[in-house]
Amino acid sequence: MMAGLQRVGYPNGLFLIIEFFVHIIYLHGFCSSVDSFKAQLVKSYIERNNVHTLFLKDLPPSPAQAMSLVEAHIASLDDQYWGVVGSSLGGFYATYLSQKYAKKAVLINPAVDAHLILEKALGKNTNYHTGESFDFTLTHLQELQQLHLPKLQQAQNLLLLTKVGDEVLDFQKGVDYYQGSEQVVLEGGDHGFADYENYLEKTFDFLTS
Repeated sequence: MMAGLQRVGYPNGLFLIIEFFVHIIYLHGFCSSVDSFKAQLVKSYIERNNVHTLFLKDLPPSPAQAMSLVEAHIASLDDQYWGVVGSSLGGFYATYLSQKYAKKAVLINPAVDAHLILEKALGKNTNYHTGESFDFTLTHLQELQQLHLPKLQQAQNLLLLTKVGDEVLDFQKGVDYYQGSEQVVLEGGDHGFADYENYLEKTFDFLTS
């Protein structure tokens, strides 16, 4: 995989192709962490190929705090080119950020309507990786509602990777919501997208195109 290529034109009709690297912001799902296997695949891929850079942090349960953390990081990037990869709830966040900042994002089994889906998670929850417990509240649901976009304005900036066999989310909602986006809809599978390693190249090709 190569770094991204940017075409710069000049008044005399000539142009120059400039190679650039991408800063990847990876956003994990609900009750997950930076230790999720997809997050670690992205991290290892970047390290192994010695290209691009990565922002990978544990996100707080509060959606407002999570976005505050990520957007503070975005503010520090200046003119650096960046894109987002998000899984499940992270895909919901990635959609919001992509549309707000006009950046590309790759969405892995995204939680399209997280503010509705996570009603069933109200109360005590336990992080899959750290074992830490936390309360998910009505305030958190309201924060998700504020991030929900009823309609996409820049659908072309998004790549949907979704499994028909997702046992947690209705894949068809994603297919319908992300109309106008590039989509890879795969038969079978599960919510965890166990074979995501096979789609790393697709992920980075999209973010650097």
